[in-house]
Amino acid sequence: MPNRTSPVRRGVWVLEQVLGERVPPPPPDVPELEDQPQKSMKGLTLRQRTQLHQSEPTCANCHKVFDPIGFGLENFDAIGRWRDKDDSGVEIDSAGKLPSGESFSTPAELKALLSKRKVDLARNLTERLMAYALGRQLEGYDEVVIDQLMIKIAPDDYRMRTIITEVITSYLFTHRKVKG
Repeated sequence: MPNRTSPVRRGVWVLEQVLGERVPPPPPDVPELEDQPQKSMKGLTLRQRTQLHQSEPTCANCHKVFDPIGFGLENFDAIGRWRDKDDSGVEIDSAGKLPSGESFSTPAELKALLSKRKVDLARNLTERLMAYALGRQLEGYDEVVIDQLMIKIAPDDYRMRTIITEVITSYLFTHRKVKG
């Protein structure tokens, strides 16, 4: 199904790309959802099929973290259009519960919960902006500078303007080595 959404991939993407968390790869012997034996999949919704991962002990620890985020975005189809029903006509259930115990029922409520993680969001954005500005991946020794920038950015409530200013006036940026 080329238009099928993937709550797993969406959840992992939000964790890695938005919040800056590291998500380990799945165990090598676990098949993709669509490649799993179809004996118990018949008649199940995408949510029900995906939740089968949580019944496997080796899968449950990770899936309980990113699946709820992915399900919270299920009202958006594969190209981002809003929908109330999935491709099979079933009403979408975008409710979920984060590992913190916080529950949500809609994408807007999920957004509100994730936006409470302002420091994580700002740090990830700062790291990505610094890597872009330097034209390279950040190394372990760069973390000290990121820590210092976070201290400078915090009093201004992590505003984008302040993040950009601190990145481009940082020692790392102003003293970067350019290949010539």
